[in-house]
Amino acid sequence: MSASLAYSQNPKPIGYPVSFRLEGERLIVDTGRRVQEVRLAAVERVRLTYEPKGFASRAFRTRLFVRGGPTVTFTSVHWRSPTDAGSQDADYAAFSRAVLAAVGRANPGARFTAGKSAFVWYASIALAAVTLVTVAMFTWRAFTQGAHGAALLGALVGAVGIWQIEPIIRLNKPRAFTADAPPGDLLPG
Repeated sequence: MSASLAYSQNPKPIGYPVSFRLEGERLIVDTGRRVQEVRLAAVERVRLTYEPKGFASRAFRTRLFVRGGPTVTFTSVHWRSPTDAGSQDADYAAFSRAVLAAVGRANPGARFTAGKSAFVWYASIALAAVTLVTVAMFTWRAFTQGAHGAALLGALVGAVGIWQIEPIIRLNKPRAFTADAPPGDLLPG
C-alpha cells in the first residue's frame, strides 16, 4: 500500500494512535479499540483548516462531515508524549490530497471548504484587532510616562501576538475549492 493511501497519527498528548486507510470509496478508521468504515459517498462536506497546537507548533486539520455519521478528523501533528509533538506535514498532505480526490469521485456534490466559517474568521479578526490596539495603547502610554521596561514588554507582547495570530487569520480565510485543486497553503509538504 502506498504512503498516500494510509496515514497514522496520535491526535492527543495522552492517548493511542489512530490509523486511516483509504480503500476505494471507503475510509477505514482504526482507533485501536474500534474500527469504523466511512463511505466516502456519504461525505457531504470537507473542511481544511490551520490549527496551531501550542506556542511553537503548527498543525493542519482535515475534517470530513458525514451524512448520518460521525465527523472524521485527522491532523498533521503526531503526539509522541505529553510534551513532544512532531509534524507529519508531507505524509498528512499526501493522504489529504488522496482523500479529497476520493471524496470528489465518490460524491460529486460534496462541498470543499478551506479556513474557518465567515463568522468565526471575522470574529477572530475583530478580536485580534482589539487586542493589538490595546497592547499598542499600553505600550505607547508606558513609553510616554517613562516606564521603558513596561513599554518594551508591551512591544514584545505585541510582536509575539502578531507572530502567532497572523498565520491563523491568513490561512483560515474562508474559501471554497475543488477536490482536484486544494489550497496549497493548508496542505504543506
